[in-house]
Amino acid sequence: MRGLALEGGGAKGAFHVGALDAFFERGYRFDMIMGTSIGALNGAMVAEGEFDTLKRLWEQAAISKVADLDDIKFEQLMKGDYDRELIIYLVKKARQAISGRGLPMDKVRYLVDKYVDEQKLRSSDIDYGLVTVSVSDGWKPLELFKDEVPEGMLKEYILASAYFPLFNRPEIGGKRFIDGGMYNNCPVNPLIRRGASEVVAIRTGSNMPSVKVVDRTVKVLYVEPSESLGSTIDLRKERVGYNVRLGYFDALRAIDNLAGVKYYIEPVTVAEALRFAESLDGAVEDAVKKVLKVRGGRRRLIAALMEAAKEELNLPGNLDAAETLLAVLEYAAEKSGVERFMRYSLPEFFGALKEKWKPDSGDATRSYAIAAAIMNNITLRRED
Repeated sequence: MRGLALEGGGAKGAFHVGALDAFFERGYRFDMIMGTSIGALNGAMVAEGEFDTLKRLWEQAAISKVADLDDIKFEQLMKGDYDRELIIYLVKKARQAISGRGLPMDKVRYLVDKYVDEQKLRSSDIDYGLVTVSVSDGWKPLELFKDEVPEGMLKEYILASAYFPLFNRPEIGGKRFIDGGMYNNCPVNPLIRRGASEVVAIRTGSNMPSVKVVDRTVKVLYVEPSESLGSTIDLRKERVGYNVRLGYFDALRAIDNLAGVKYYIEPVTVAEALRFAESLDGAVEDAVKKVLKVRGGRRRLIAALMEAAKEELNLPGNLDAAETLLAVLEYAAEKSGVERFMRYSLPEFFGALKEKWKPDSGDATRSYAIAAAIMNNITLRRED
């Protein structure tokens, strides 16, 4: 059986949606889903079979939909564009939060009531669970599947999973709860104990605690964000849309084992990388030798080129030739504004980079010179 673990992270939950889009396009199906915080809400809608509705919900995301905050004022806040009016507004909201013992959860509750159907969720053939912490029971962690939650209380426990400390957290059955991320923000283990033979874990880069995997024999495919997803509360349209797109392509990287760190490139062998590097012509070879202050044959030149790249770009020393070459090319691609959200073969990536490449004479760093030497002078050759 295949399980799905969705890590908490507030607004970063947009990353889940993009990643799941990639998995569903590839025909993946999940037998059980366990989520923490926003992962519990996203997971509930997926388990209900309402993924398309979930996507539309995130497309319409805004801070005003989950908290009593003005979207324009929030935009100012996130940009650091403070003025007297904004400061007065924030002080007023802070006082209201203090007097109300936290931010009201009315809007979050409305979303859960509107988009989660308890009976539909319980009758789904996809098992579903969530993580929360019972403060009243000595901060006892609870990893509960739907059959362990009392009838009529499933929505309450989904809310309890997302009881972020800043919120006014209503009691459930006379007990107080707090966000499940305080215990296990990426709940892989409950899925394994439930019988999952493989797990897909979609992370958000959160710093909240996660429990180590109990059974290393179970295959866990992690989808990690390749860059920061921003603030936990950043529900600005542009940020949310970017994180959805990032989730989609980072999931493709995990599914298809794509190369690259920021870009998405078909797997490249060491032999292919060396073949490209060795295609330098004689005049270029001499020029690169001067940049690197290297004497000797082409193999020595290539070795020196790779070592210089590792040093200048702070790359790990254990990278092979293919990984090092791609790191240099990604550096040059980012400098040149090459479209990131595309899937490239190695020749296509070279082609896109050569088309965009505009050496910046004002950038005198050695690493840029190395990238320029490679990109201005490599002859692209497709395999027959």
